[in-house]
Amino acid sequence: MNNKILTPRLNLRPFTTTDLFKLREIVENAEIAKRAGFRVSNSAFESNFFLQQLMQTNIWAITLKQSADVIGSIGLYSVSDKTHEPDPLKFEIGYMLNQDFWGTGYMKEAVYYVLQQAFQENPAYTVLASTYTENKRSKLLLEHLGFEMTGQHTLLASVLNPDPKQETYYELTEKGFREGGNYATH
Repeated sequence: MNNKILTPRLNLRPFTTTDLFKLREIVENAEIAKRAGFRVSNSAFESNFFLQQLMQTNIWAITLKQSADVIGSIGLYSVSDKTHEPDPLKFEIGYMLNQDFWGTGYMKEAVYYVLQQAFQENPAYTVLASTYTENKRSKLLLEHLGFEMTGQHTLLASVLNPDPKQETYYELTEKGFREGGNYATH
């Protein structure tokens, strides 16, 4: 897929080492980590390790056009098939956004344009997603863009989740995106 994706209000581009300062605002925020399902970073070293993981193909820094500041990330991650090999026709979408920008429609815009590009590249792709059931914003975003719920599962307590949490799973095909996806920037 393209290294850069332009939307009406955003530039999606590969991460660079200079993004560490703005990324720290996201990955060192406990509320964002809790909702997105990652362990909060506790130091510049941990945040830099997080940044290194984001510097790969099909993962984009979400930046505002007017400032070029990183406000989040979005990525299409490979999914393994039953033989534990990467399935070339399936991806899982993952995203996180700086809490200062929640409710602005930026993530919906970023997800829409990433999906649009993916399905233009290959209409046979299937995009999977999951979110904690309690994360109402993420659930609404996925459903608004045409994702269909495929199931739910209760995750046992772990390092990331001291209490059991319910996770909801979704799936989207090109047809579902074309016929069921609704998009508006606000």
